[in-house]
This record gives sequence, structure tokens and C-alpha cells, in this order.
Amino acid sequence: LSKGADFDQMTNVNKALREKLKENCIAQSVKIIHTATSKKDGTEKMLFQLHDGNLVEGVLMKYNYGNTLCVSTQVGCRMGCKFCASTLEGLVRNLSAGEILGQVVAVNALTKGVRNVTNVVLMGSGEPLDNYDNVVKFLHLLFDTNGLGFSQRNVSLSTCGLADKMKQFADEDFSVNMTLSLHSADTEK
Repeated sequence: LSKGADFDQMTNVNKALREKLKENCIAQSVKIIHTATSKKDGTEKMLFQLHDGNLVEGVLMKYNYGNTLCVSTQVGCRMGCKFCASTLEGLVRNLSAGEILGQVVAVNALTKGVRNVTNVVLMGSGEPLDNYDNVVKFLHLLFDTNGLGFSQRNVSLSTCGLADKMKQFADEDFSVNMTLSLHSADTEK
């Protein structure tokens, strides 16, 4: 599954197990349905469709040192940040850990292993810390050496500043970068 294969493509698994998996599981919970590429720098904006038809966006930025994928953690957002389009329709739902990871897997499948995603930024649709449990589970899956085996230092989590969740996250056993999105230079605002 880490290569984005559907069950029928998993020829290293016997047919009976593949059939059982097809009946009970979703192999690809995230599909790329549209890509727009910048003529200026090759950045690719992707529209992902989730298994229930909801849509989220991601952005793949290509650099000399690797490829950074900005992933979404929620369909919509309830934070109400005036500068962000994610909040326009409010929060529809949280993404599961598998759906967040599925964005990385879908992009890796698109690049066909030529140059996979090397860095992840949790800064797409939604507030990552508002989907705390699924984001923590996603990070464990992302870092697992039996899965994608990402380095923790290659991950950044952006938050609008949920202080209680930031404190809780600081107590987790992670070494990811955390960025704080400031809404105004004026504390009153």
C-alpha cells in the first residue's frame, strides 16, 4: 500500500486475501483528480478526492534538496482565520490518519518512485491540532521504518495557535518543526 497500489496490483499477496481485502478495506482512500503546474517554478497544486467524495488540496514543491508536500488534515476548518480559504464553509470533517498518509502515498505513486516526497508540511486545508488524534497517528505511520520511514526533522506542523494542543503536542515524543501562523501583529486583534 505504501506505493499506492490497488489490491489487484498486489501480486505478492495471494488472491483469496486480495479478495477479502477488497470486500473489507479501501486500498486507495485518496485519489488525485486534478493537478495544476506552475509555469514559473514547477510547483504542483493537487486536488485530492477522498473515498466519500469530499475534496482537499495539497501542494508539491520541488527543490534541489527534495520534494515537499503540503498535506491537508481536515475537510474545511472551523478556526475562522480571515486570510484562509479553508474556513469559508466551516469544518466538514476530520481526515483519518490513513487519509492524511494517503496524500503522500498518492503523490509518490504519481511520481512513480522517480523522486518521492521527502518532506511533509501539515499546512493544507484544516487546522492540524484540531484533528489532534488523527494527526498524531499519521505522524507515527509516516515515521514507522516499516512504512514510509520519514525523518522527523523533515516534517513541519503549522498551527494557528491552539495553545492547549501545542502544550500537549510538546509532550509527545516527536522532533518535528512547529510553525505558528500569526494573524496580526497586534495582540488585541
